[in-house]
Amino acid sequence: MSDDIDDDEQSNLAAEYALGLLSEQEASAFEQLMAVDPSLRESYRVWIVHFTQLTDGIAPVAPPRGLERNIIDRLFGDETPDTTGIFGRLRFLRPMLTGLAAAAAVLLLINFSGIMDPRQSQPARLPLMFAELTADDQSFLVQAQFNPNTNALILSRDVGSPRPGRALEMWLIAADQAPVSLGVWPKGQKVATLIVPENLVAQFDGALLAVSDEPVGGSLTGAPSGDVLAIGPVNQT
Repeated sequence: MSDDIDDDEQSNLAAEYALGLLSEQEASAFEQLMAVDPSLRESYRVWIVHFTQLTDGIAPVAPPRGLERNIIDRLFGDETPDTTGIFGRLRFLRPMLTGLAAAAAVLLLINFSGIMDPRQSQPARLPLMFAELTADDQSFLVQAQFNPNTNALILSRDVGSPRPGRALEMWLIAADQAPVSLGVWPKGQKVATLIVPENLVAQFDGALLAVSDEPVGGSLTGAPSGDVLAIGPVNQT
């Protein structure tokens, strides 16, 4: 974690990330920080628990049928637009007001339950997963964070480096299945992000991650062909 981010700002960022308020670029940067900062991951976990518990005792309430349509009708009705008044001269405002009416409908829906439930307003976010890949002799250490919502596997190589003229390749080992390549670690980068294929996302929880020594460009056999440098289990926090 960089020294210029204090604890309050760290907590605020974790809360905004948990609520999905960060932009795509901000969320990506935050995830890279979480991959190397255990205290930031803990702050995110605390906020997730806090926000989920806020709505535990609230039963979902279905809005009345046609609520949004009724609000729009009350605002505009079916009358012919006045071409001489201000709304006639500024007819471009009508779409804007329609949008405001829709927003008002959303606010009414929120009031039905007393508090907005994030699980109803947006798709539920799946929990992050983490792994620490270590060598038996501690000569290699990789921290990994997997976000199943974005398929992003963020890697941080804390100890060890590729051998001269060789590459590092990441592998997923689920249950009793053969290792599946997740991609080659970009050359010269200690922190890297790999995008996991959609068909592998469900296999992450409880699986093993491994990093192996391979030829430049990756294994030619479809399986680890060099030394397995580090390995570790994937778990949710």
